[in-house]
Amino acid sequence: MSQYVKSLSTMCAIFLISGCIEKEKIEQIPDAENILFTTQGDLLVSGGKDIYQITTNTDEDGNISFSNTSVYDGKTCSFGGIAQSGDWAFSVCKEIYLKWQGFTLRLIQDTHLLAADLTKPNIEFIALDRNLDDDPMDDMAVPNGIGISPTGEIIIADTNFFAQSSVGRITLDYSTGFPEIAQFEPEWLDHTYGFQTPNGVKVDGNTLYVSDKNKVRRLYFDNSGEIPLEEFTNPNGNYVSNLPGDNVLYTGDIIVDDILPYCGGIAVTHFLTHKLVFQDALGEKYHTYPLSFFGPSALAIGQGQGFTGSDLMVTEKGIPLETSSTSGNRLSRVAMDFDLSDPLTCQAINELD
Repeated sequence: MSQYVKSLSTMCAIFLISGCIEKEKIEQIPDAENILFTTQGDLLVSGGKDIYQITTNTDEDGNISFSNTSVYDGKTCSFGGIAQSGDWAFSVCKEIYLKWQGFTLRLIQDTHLLAADLTKPNIEFIALDRNLDDDPMDDMAVPNGIGISPTGEIIIADTNFFAQSSVGRITLDYSTGFPEIAQFEPEWLDHTYGFQTPNGVKVDGNTLYVSDKNKVRRLYFDNSGEIPLEEFTNPNGNYVSNLPGDNVLYTGDIIVDDILPYCGGIAVTHFLTHKLVFQDALGEKYHTYPLSFFGPSALAIGQGQGFTGSDLMVTEKGIPLETSSTSGNRLSRVAMDFDLSDPLTCQAINELD
């Protein structure tokens, strides 16, 4: 092992095992949820009822500050995940309201898939189901995490803590120059894959990661972009299995919220126990102490304007639906002594004893 890697391994071990965390509040975000660094360099964060663009500002003395701007001007909506495909960012939210239908006051649940053109100077998320009377996505319990498949479809988790739920798939049509929903498959991956309450979604190459109750499931795409319920040789030439007894990558305590594939392992947020856990490629777990974060929801490695690979970004939701506390409701940064985007960091972590 090189001297660089030895030194880096020591720092990694100290940080992960001791649980010693020094964090900086970047911005107050009510009900802070998901994080997306776009390839254009923008930072987007979803809060409970909005999506925000975080902007870096530098004054004449070189001092850096941050501000946030709402990039959704629709009706009040509860937001889920954010993901990027090409020049488009997508998110999902659920609008709940009362409406008179004849002489009956009915509870309306309206799920929106939203899109924003990232090539425009001002980002704005627009609902794709406007003027759509019969939207099959409205039947989702809680539209939650989203990711983009290798063939361009949106993978979406439907979270239901009171009944068995599934992972859906949305096929888009870009023929008009603006994305439209061509097909929605609500039970694309169902209980036969082992799913109970899918939540967070991440796609890394030909691999799909989904948090599910206290687990993270890892599934593999085939050459056609499907996830067969069988053992097969994946596009990377590896013999893999998507069977429910084989697809559990991580098991933790109570509920796993968001996930971040990293260095052949997985980093997760445990919302209820207020901690982060990293499981390396060999299954060894490292964690921060409980209460290191207040209701951590999402993780991301810094990039773009004002951030670097040495920044671990974490949203702290706090108490659900309580949006004024300064303990949660924030986007935080943990400044690392090493670059998480550097392949040498992965080498060091994978050589930890």
